[in-house]
Amino acid sequence: MKKSMLNVITLALVLINLVLTVILTFSLVSTNKKTNDLISKIATIIDLDVGGGTSSDNKTDASIDDIAYIDITNNDKKEITISYIENGKTRYAVLTVSLGLNSKAKDYDSVSKSVNNGMKVIVNKIESEAYEYTFSTITTNKSKLESDLLAQFQELFKSECIESVYINIITQ
Repeated sequence: MKKSMLNVITLALVLINLVLTVILTFSLVSTNKKTNDLISKIATIIDLDVGGGTSSDNKTDASIDDIAYIDITNNDKKEITISYIENGKTRYAVLTVSLGLNSKAKDYDSVSKSVNNGMKVIVNKIESEAYEYTFSTITTNKSKLESDLLAQFQELFKSECIESVYINIITQ
């Protein structure tokens, strides 16, 4: 009799636990959904994408065939050398940078001419941005460096024609 009574109590507790788990799950899912909606609305208001960077609302979604790449040159060399002093040693990061321009954009011709004419200014911007990182963090923050430079170049040329910035970093 006692064994049967314990089985009934155990079954009742298991059912209560199941009911409470279902209630907890539904309350957390609805709360999580509301939180995600709130974050999305705030991100939209301040014009950020969930993945980081600027919103793609302003972009033209150009295909890869429409992107023309311009290699950034520093005194007729494709490499931009950045020197860092860390722990008493001089270390170097060699950057090769390419800009991706949307060839279907209205202002493509003027922006491409401006990029070719303004290589010194572009190299200066790249060096200034690269010096904001340490030698040990420049390779790990490559995507942030690219997105920061993209925003700076779009601001500098006042154009959304510049679609991307690609950087290759070699450390020595």
